[in-house]
Amino acid sequence: MPQFTIDLPEAVMPALARKAQGWNKSPEGFLSSYLVTFLETDDEVPVDARREALEDILEERDKGPFITITDMDAFRKTIRDGVRERVQQRRNA
Repeated sequence: MPQFTIDLPEAVMPALARKAQGWNKSPEGFLSSYLVTFLETDDEVPVDARREALEDILEERDKGPFITITDMDAFRKTIRDGVRERVQQRRNA
């Protein structure tokens, strides 16, 4: 496997160590995994564009209209039925 050397400022090492710890990896392993993931997804829509689209959707939904839930069990059943229908559509696609 090819190897490379990166010179990083000492000031970023604590942040890198925290990130690596969250992924249960060494700092070197974290950087390697991060770079591989970045390169594999480079052709996809940038994260910022996806995040912005999600924020737009959430802002629009935040405007309403809102409903009053009187029967929580019936509401949950409606949600579950809708999810099952979407899952079935994806399986058939």
